[in-house]
Amino acid sequence: MTLRRPVDDSVTRVVELLGDRWTILLIAEAFFGVHRFSDFARNIGITNRNLLTSRLRMLIDAGIFTRTDHGGGRVDYHLTAAGRELYPIVTAMMVWGDHHLVGPEGRPVVLEHRTCGEETSPMLVCDHCREPIDPREVEPKAGPGFHLPPGAEQAG
Repeated sequence: MTLRRPVDDSVTRVVELLGDRWTILLIAEAFFGVHRFSDFARNIGITNRNLLTSRLRMLIDAGIFTRTDHGGGRVDYHLTAAGRELYPIVTAMMVWGDHHLVGPEGRPVVLEHRTCGEETSPMLVCDHCREPIDPREVEPKAGPGFHLPPGAEQAG
């Protein structure tokens, strides 16, 4: 039986929160060490201050960024623990882009694992057996929070 994805599943909720270009780029920049408003604006090309302010406020309200006012107009934005949990999403996008969108000049950014000093390409592995996850070898099943809208039937 094919599982019918509920309309309010976790993927939908994340896309609703992070689904625009500027939001995911702000998170990626934070992983690259950017913390200042002006640096975010310059690095991702936002010229509209109101747009940047609204995206940063949304990320703060969602518990993804914190805002620290150091006085004198100096404000920093940092990822929270919940924000740092988005790292696999950002790196998965980077790896996919490196495989499918990079030109002959090669990858624009490489990741070095500080622990071993080697260049790395993060991968998704099973948290039980530690084997790489192949989407053809994973079956979605209803979890404890699964529900369909009233009147909807499960596919099958």
